[in-house]
Amino acid sequence: MANNGISDTNQLYNDPNIISRFSQGDDAAFRIIFNEQLRPLCYFAHKLIGQKEEAEDIVSTAFASLWERRQQFSHFNAIKSFLYIAVRNHCYDLLKHRNVVNKAEDVLISTGTTPDIAVDARLLQTELLQIILGELNNLPERSRQILEWSFLEEKKTSEIAELLSLSEAHVRMEKSRALFQLRKLLNDKQLLEVVLLLLAILKK
Repeated sequence: MANNGISDTNQLYNDPNIISRFSQGDDAAFRIIFNEQLRPLCYFAHKLIGQKEEAEDIVSTAFASLWERRQQFSHFNAIKSFLYIAVRNHCYDLLKHRNVVNKAEDVLISTGTTPDIAVDARLLQTELLQIILGELNNLPERSRQILEWSFLEEKKTSEIAELLSLSEAHVRMEKSRALFQLRKLLNDKQLLEVVLLLLAILKK
């Protein structure tokens, strides 16, 4: 993506201040890194797991983790390595989880216990939704709206971009920020582990 005729890649390698600005919490520096790495990371994740929307969500989570740890980085290669390792690990976790879920579903079908499990899953989903909704209201309005559209209404990134008159890349960046804010709220209230556990149980 161009910026006044200068690519983000050129800025990253030619401006030694970008990484230091990023590590100090500068939004513009983060956007340069985000825009330069977004497409290759999404491509990488998509190739690993085969689903575009899930790949985008994994990349968004990786960027949220990067922002959370921004003070740890002093050069771009370390940032790039962190992002690719984070995306790879999330993809591997998802693939392992799919395999476990598929095997579990085969067992449930063979034993005839699927209805009971479905009821339990709905109860867990309700509890998870209540936890998340309680914290979404503490986010800035647009962050809250983006997460509600993404996860509650299951709108695609392209649909959200159209609703907000923004680019898809901008929506993904704001979504990663919103996820970070939500994660921090949950962590501060010692709810993060509960949510992660419920997600691990329910995600398919």
